[in-house]
Amino acid sequence: MKLKWLGHSCFQLTLDNGKVLVTDPYDDSVGYPPLRVRADAVLSSHGHFDHNYFDAVSGDPIIVNTPGAWEILGAKIAGVPSFHDDAGGGKRGENIIYAIEADGLRLAHLGDLGHFPGTDAQRAALTGLDVMLIPIGGFFTIDTPTAVQIIDTFKPRCAIAMHFANRYCHFTISDESEFARLTGARTLPNEVDLTKALPTGCAVMAI
Repeated sequence: MKLKWLGHSCFQLTLDNGKVLVTDPYDDSVGYPPLRVRADAVLSSHGHFDHNYFDAVSGDPIIVNTPGAWEILGAKIAGVPSFHDDAGGGKRGENIIYAIEADGLRLAHLGDLGHFPGTDAQRAALTGLDVMLIPIGGFFTIDTPTAVQIIDTFKPRCAIAMHFANRYCHFTISDESEFARLTGARTLPNEVDLTKALPTGCAVMAI
């Protein structure tokens, strides 16, 4: 499996069978170069413009945007309900955590998680992970200290930051500097082959 960061909370997973899965595609207003990608399936954690811009994805993909369980593209996917805030969805609504099992690896994409995961289903989705894709920017999502607490609790083999401010994205969210300071996160290339060399520890991907 190859993992490529396309910006914000959008990742491209290319499975060993050649099938492509994309998470949380964003529209052109987010600030990154226009997203144009082909995929066989798209996972959307919630219905906001920076996570559900399906028009950016060609190839007539399967769209998954509700909680549930699926077996598609040779992958097992579990969508677990959570919230976009720390008020039970009262501020920003619902969010979906996706746990993905494929090619002998277990990943989770936390979407715009806004609280510490506490339900049995949430905790199960985040246990035994090879890779955790976790927001760190705060304001709209959990902040960096909460992200670090989640990482320390669930201990994924690798935790990769997403949804933070940088030279492209100028939302009212923090950048990756505190995450790097607190965790010693290293910078990974824009694309990594997880099957050949799974990174360990905390990381930020280049773009």
